[in-house]
Amino acid sequence: MNATARYVILVICATLSACQMTSAQMARAAVLINPGAEVRLEISQTIMTMTGFSSVALADQDLTRSSELVIERKHQKTANGELIQGRDLEPPQRFQLVTQHGQCWLVHQSSGQRTLLKKAQCRADDTAG
Repeated sequence: MNATARYVILVICATLSACQMTSAQMARAAVLINPGAEVRLEISQTIMTMTGFSSVALADQDLTRSSELVIERKHQKTANGELIQGRDLEPPQRFQLVTQHGQCWLVHQSSGQRTLLKKAQCRADDTAG
């Protein structure tokens, strides 16, 4: 392989790497702006789809103060109120709200799956590290 061909391959690789880095850098941690019941319902349904959970309960302030959300499966209990053994082994599901190109996306951290939230409005979370 001659020097020109090596140079062309190097330039192509560098360009592709730069494009990937730029795309990744554009997504920023975000928080919701004035989320109503419709937005919370969309987020709950999105989480149920991503995790296979049958229901998800969200608090009014979820994703309004922090871009991160942790969801745990409801612990199963006996009739006496004691935890059923072996039900606490599943790790919590972690999500992050991000904004990219003016749109809000919910990212499932363990799978990397991203879903566009069509009804939500968000802004970059300047407090995120």
